[in-house]
Amino acid sequence: MAGFRLIVVSTLLLFGCEAQAPSEAVVFDGLTMGTTYTVKVAPPLTLDRAGLAREIGAILDGVDGRMSTYKPESELSRLNFNPSLDWIELSPELASILSVALEIARLSGGAFDVTIGPLVNLWGFGPGDRPRQVPDNHALDQARQRVGYDKLLLDPAVPALGRQAPDVYIDLSGIAQGFGADAVGRHLTARGMRNFMVDVSGEIMARGVNAAGNPWRIGIERPVERGQSVERVIELRDISLATSGDYRNYFEENGTRYSHLIDPATGRPITHRLASVTVLSPSTTRADGLATALMVMGPDRGFELAMREQLPALFIMRTDAGFEERWTPFLESYLKD
Repeated sequence: MAGFRLIVVSTLLLFGCEAQAPSEAVVFDGLTMGTTYTVKVAPPLTLDRAGLAREIGAILDGVDGRMSTYKPESELSRLNFNPSLDWIELSPELASILSVALEIARLSGGAFDVTIGPLVNLWGFGPGDRPRQVPDNHALDQARQRVGYDKLLLDPAVPALGRQAPDVYIDLSGIAQGFGADAVGRHLTARGMRNFMVDVSGEIMARGVNAAGNPWRIGIERPVERGQSVERVIELRDISLATSGDYRNYFEENGTRYSHLIDPATGRPITHRLASVTVLSPSTTRADGLATALMVMGPDRGFELAMREQLPALFIMRTDAGFEERWTPFLESYLKD
């Protein structure tokens, strides 16, 4: 099994074309980062399919091998368990994702924080056999003291990372799947492909058009705990999309539901009425991190940030009467009635 557990089982449902395609897209799929991936390439495809399938798998294995907290031999795991406060050289890939993560942390006022790993693990959503249960206040306070993106110093020129405390623990599960989609997309582009869609656990990079010559049509899932149904359809062309939600990965204790999405400010799972957020961005990595940030911030603060940054974003809230949608005006051109 790959390194990351699935955060949302399927935040997106992929739609077929309305018109009959002249020929079918070539599909590559498999397992990665504890979830699934699907790559669709619109024809014509002149490359060797078996060889391209191996290349895609190797790219995603490489991302997992660098960024998994489940694999003790990964670059990130070795970094997390290195107590040195000296600067530690990073691979360009790890430096790149940390640069985006720290930018989103600053933008969101710490709502997105990759040093949240101790809290994720404490609540039972990380690696290891720790049970999912409400921790005691002492353990919670101790874990919170280890969290803070300002404890990280990144030198992108070397590249290298400095830490202001030896027990800082980085968890990239809120952004690494988007990074994986970007990595595959860059490879496909370099190999001469212009029309494709890469989906890593619902984090999607769409380039060009589908097999029918139309934009890629993506169904945003209604945030229900059982079954799958479509809330909205979005059309993508040369843009990426990511969705974060609280309705798949959670546990219940004494009648209370605890989501895997933890607010760094409280050290506890989010409790607001926001059920899912979908964000569009040129970068799947950035869309992935932003969706997590907005989800943690909630329906009001998150929407304010999306408006301020002019993000195409869809918010789905729970109400007593059912689900309520709200989207920024920057999403309008992507919505399909």
